[in-house]
Amino acid sequence: MLDGPQEGENDFVEFPSIEAAIAYGRDLYGDPRCQLEGIEDPSGRLLVGFDHLNDLCSAPESMPARKYG
Repeated sequence: MLDGPQEGENDFVEFPSIEAAIAYGRDLYGDPRCQLEGIEDPSGRLLVGFDHLNDLCSAPESMPARKYG
């Protein structure tokens, strides 16, 4: 996942999973100083692009299903 100041160079942030990256993105999404670029695998192949990532990060977090038993 790439994020960083919109005016300057981007920083690369590594996460253990796509879910962790999305959770981080949700925390960062409203910050006007940063922008979310995408999620890449270790080889640099794009897994989640800009538009889809921003849609995921702006969507409310879904409630986990309750298990009864």
